[in-house]
Parts: sequence; C-alpha cells; structure tokens
Amino acid sequence: MRGYSREFLIAAFISRYVACSLITIEQLENMEKMACDLYDRVGRDSFRVYAALDAEAIRVYKNTLA
Repeated sequence: MRGYSREFLIAAFISRYVACSLITIEQLENMEKMACDLYDRVGRDSFRVYAALDAEAIRVYKNTLA
C-alpha cells in the first residue's frame, strides 16, 4: 500500500462534499476538523477504513487533481 500523506487523505475525504451545494463552508470546515481529529486518533490505515478511502476512491480523487 502506498503511504499517502495525512493532508492528501483528508483532502480526498473532504473532496466528496466540496461540490455539494447543500453543505455550507462552515460545515465543510467542521468536517475537516473532525477528519483531522479522527486521523490523529486512529492513524492512517484506520482513517482510510472509516472514511471509505479504498483504492477506487483514491483513484477518483487523483483523477480530479489531474
């Protein structure tokens, strides 16, 4: 498994909600804080499980960056 950075994984998780018009900036900021706190508590591998960041989800996010 490739060692993605904390910032990359959190951004991948948050990216799912950025385009959603039903979520506010404040809610996104709170979600990012929650994701950071979770990552710090459980670590990279468990964060990927909890955030449903499997290989396909990572691939989708990477494609949005290209």
